[in-house]
Amino acid sequence: MKIVIATGIYPPEVGGPAYYAQGLAEALRAAGHDAPAVTYGLLKILPTGVRHLAYMLRLTPHMFGADAVVALDTFSVGLPAVLLARLFRTPVIVRTGGDFVWEHYLERTGDLLPLVRFYSEHKPFSLKERIIFALTRHALSHAFVVFSTELQRDVWLKPYGLELERTEIIGNAVDAALQPEPPSAKNFLWHVRPIRMKNGERLHAAFARARAKHPDITLEEGLISKQELLERMKSCYAVILPSITEISPNYILDALRFKKPFIMDKYSGFAQWLGPYGTLVDPLDRNDIVRALETLAEPAGYEEALKKAAAFSYVRTYDDVARDFLELLRREAAGPRASFQDAPHDL
Repeated sequence: MKIVIATGIYPPEVGGPAYYAQGLAEALRAAGHDAPAVTYGLLKILPTGVRHLAYMLRLTPHMFGADAVVALDTFSVGLPAVLLARLFRTPVIVRTGGDFVWEHYLERTGDLLPLVRFYSEHKPFSLKERIIFALTRHALSHAFVVFSTELQRDVWLKPYGLELERTEIIGNAVDAALQPEPPSAKNFLWHVRPIRMKNGERLHAAFARARAKHPDITLEEGLISKQELLERMKSCYAVILPSITEISPNYILDALRFKKPFIMDKYSGFAQWLGPYGTLVDPLDRNDIVRALETLAEPAGYEEALKKAAAFSYVRTYDDVARDFLELLRREAAGPRASFQDAPHDL
C-alpha cells in the first residue's frame, strides 16, 4: 500500500511529532509499504491559512495512487490532508498529537487550565481560536481519529462531536531499555519548548525554593536534539516535567528506558499508567513541586525513586505502532465503505 504521512515536522527538526513521523514511516517501509513523509519545512514561515494552502499544494502530488493518508496533527496538516483526501476519495486517519486550541489559549491568556477542565471552564475564545476550533471540528468529522491516550479522547468526544466508534487508541512506541550511568551531580533535566503549557514560571519558582534547602540540585533546560537528550539522560540524576497537562510524554518514557526517576504532572494521559514508576505532582501547586524535588534530593527518597523506575519494563516498537495503523486501515477497507471519511456518522 501507499500510505502518505502528513506531518508538520520531521528530523532533523526537534520534537516528539518529528520522531513519531520518522518512526512510523520507517516501520511502514520496513513492512513493504510506500510511505512518503510530507512535511512543512520552510512553509512554516508563512501566515496561517496561506501556509495551509501551500502545504496542500505540496501534498497534492503524493495523493496520486495513495491508498490512505495518516495526518499527524489535527490542524496544521490534518485540515489540509482531510480536504485533499475528500477530493481524491482517499481514506484519512487523523492522529491527534496535542490540542492546538488549548495550547493557543494558554499562551494567549495565561489561564493555566489542565486539559481535563479546559472545555468546561475556559473563558471566551478569541476569533482565531473560534476559527481553529470550528475548522478542526469539521476536519475530524470527515476522518477516523486516533488518540494516544484515553484522556484526550474522553475530553474531546463531546466538544468535537466525535462518535466513539470512529476513534481508536494507538499507544506510543517505547523502545527497549538502555544502559544508564550513575549521575555525577544532582541534575534534573527539563529540555522542553518555552511555552506556557510547560509551566516554566511555576517550576523555576519551585526549584528556587528547593535549592534553598538543597543547594546541590541543578536544573538543565533548553531545546536539544533527541540524540543529545538521550546522551544526557543516560547519566542524569532525574527528569522533571510538571507541565499543565502532558498528554503522552515520550520524554518520560525515554527517561524510564534508563530507569531514571521522574516527576510528572498528575493530569497527564500517562498518569495512571506511569504513576507507580515515578512521582506525580499537581502542576498548579508550587508547594507540591517543591516537596517532590526535596524528596528526590534526599538519599532515602532518591533510592526509593530508583526502585520504582527500575520496575518499568514495557517495550513497544514502531513496528507494533505501524501494525495497529495497518490493521485499522484493513478493518475499515473491509467494511461496507471503502472511504470512511465520506460516511462520518455511521462506521
